[in-house]
Amino acid sequence: MDDKSIIADKLDELEELMLPRRRTLLTWWLKIFSYFFLFAGAMAIGIYLIMFLLGNDFSVSLYGLESSDRHSFITLLVMVLFFIKAVAAYGLLFEKDWAIEVGLVDAVLGILACLFVGFYDMFGTGRFIASFRLELVFLIIYLIKLLKIQAIWKKSPAGLN
Repeated sequence: MDDKSIIADKLDELEELMLPRRRTLLTWWLKIFSYFFLFAGAMAIGIYLIMFLLGNDFSVSLYGLESSDRHSFITLLVMVLFFIKAVAAYGLLFEKDWAIEVGLVDAVLGILACLFVGFYDMFGTGRFIASFRLELVFLIIYLIKLLKIQAIWKKSPAGLN
């Protein structure tokens, strides 16, 4: 009886050693976009603060949501979306336990924003066809990739650095 538990413990340890490191689960394009959005999120937060401190307006845009008025709700929404993207990128690049969940929220919010902009163009402006956002394709691929690696991510060890 005692021998079986020792063997089971050793098998669990062996399984842990065989799991890939979390960073290896990320594809090259996911790493590139993560670095880009980590930088873009930091820049967006800085620009948002500068807008209010200096009283300047900057044009901001993400997923077709565009604004150049620092007091508008769209500007705040774009900045929040950039912040969520930056947090997801940080979590993925630094192999945090919560990274996949934040990434899934990021992907779903991005898809909803793209769909909103597309349908708003159709119904809000009186066009007959909804506009198609190319970002939607990339967000769906991102969502699928995160869903595929979610189970392994939870089991895999984080890196030492």
